[in-house]
Amino acid sequence: MIDIHNHILFDIDDGAPDLDTSVDMCRDAFENGYRTIVVTPHFADYNHIDDFVDQRDYKIEKLRGILQIEDIPLKVLSGAELFLSDGILNAGSLDDLAINNSRYMLCEFPLGPFNMKRGLLWIDELIERGYTPILAHPERYFEIHRNLSVIDELLDRDVVFQVNIDSLIGKNGSTAQQLSVDLICRGFAGLIGTDAHDLKYRHTRTKERIRELPYEIDHEIFVKCIKTNPQKIIDDEEI
Repeated sequence: MIDIHNHILFDIDDGAPDLDTSVDMCRDAFENGYRTIVVTPHFADYNHIDDFVDQRDYKIEKLRGILQIEDIPLKVLSGAELFLSDGILNAGSLDDLAINNSRYMLCEFPLGPFNMKRGLLWIDELIERGYTPILAHPERYFEIHRNLSVIDELLDRDVVFQVNIDSLIGKNGSTAQQLSVDLICRGFAGLIGTDAHDLKYRHTRTKERIRELPYEIDHEIFVKCIKTNPQKIIDDEEI
């Protein structure tokens, strides 16, 4: 399995606070069937892209080194979760923030109320720059719940949807669960991520989650969303 969205990298955002936690989260991920993790720390400061990338890459190399020492054969690849805002409109190159140097860019909207016309403008900016946006957890956004027609506007732009496994099992509420299951089963969402932040509540122990998945998410759908499609993204292929 491949996790395309998580906050497993230490001391860089609101995810793992230290290296030991990162290693434990990686160990849990490997023991639960993951063989590749794309680290996607939160990114929001478009004036300091290089500083963020330098910090992220340094921490990735440090984590890889410890995983090798600890004999945890988990492949760790680079990415980021872009917080979309007007800052993107005048930002420099975003290439180093894409998933594994591909065309795919994981991004997120504000969770609370915001102007969706601006949101679509931010998405269009990514597309004009040659990226394929992956919208993280669409099932969690207030503005999408308020106006479901936004989903069609995003799909018309070939935006890829990634739902959280916690949403599929109801951890983010019944409304988010219903929408996430619907997006997966209708073929609108092609990726499932952990969005893991810690060892206790938002973790990488996916075997616990798989047992709780709704019956609509069968084995074939699950494998496509957590292995086949993520591999295509890493390889910079169409999904």
